[in-house]
Amino acid sequence: KSTLQRYETGKTGKLPLDKAEVIAKALRIPMEAFSEKKQVAADERITNVFSVPVFASASAGFGCYADSSAVGSKPTFLINAAEAGEYLWINVKGDSMSPKIENGDMILVRRQDSVENGNVAVVMIDDEAVVKKVKYGKGWVELHSFNPYYPVRRFEKQDAQKIKVVGLVKEVCKKL
Repeated sequence: KSTLQRYETGKTGKLPLDKAEVIAKALRIPMEAFSEKKQVAADERITNVFSVPVFASASAGFGCYADSSAVGSKPTFLINAAEAGEYLWINVKGDSMSPKIENGDMILVRRQDSVENGNVAVVMIDDEAVVKKVKYGKGWVELHSFNPYYPVRRFEKQDAQKIKVVGLVKEVCKKL
C-alpha cells in the first residue's frame, strides 16, 4: 500500500513497466492510464459497473408485503460480469437488523434459492419479505434479528416449508 502511495504521489521515481502491468490488471484499467503523454478519459477506465434494479422494500422488522416490480436502478460494481443479472438492490424498512442494517439502508442481494447456515438473507414467508440471519436444524428453520428486542422466529416441520430464500445479502449501502 505504501509503495503504491509513493508511486501515486511521485515520491518514487519511474514506475517499472512490469509493476504498471500488474497494477493496471488489478484496477482493470488500460496501460495507457500510466502514460504521461496520453490521459485516458474516466469513463474508459470504468468496467464491471452494471445497472442493477432497485425494489421498493423488504422488512427488517415484522415484515411487509413483497412487491416484485422494480422502482428504479442503481449503478453497481460487480467483479463477475456474468452474474450481473443475478443481483438486485432492496430498500430496507424497520430496525430488527440494527445496527448492521438499519431503516432506510439499501441491501445488495444475490438471487439464490438457498444460503448457508448463519448467512443473512432476504426470505419470503408467504407474501412477506424479511431480512434475517437464517439458521437451520433438523426439521426447523430459524430467522434471527441482530436487534435483541426482536424474538427469534422458528418454523418447524410443515411451517418450515413456508420459508423461501430470495437471496444472499452481499452488501449494505447506508445513507448519510
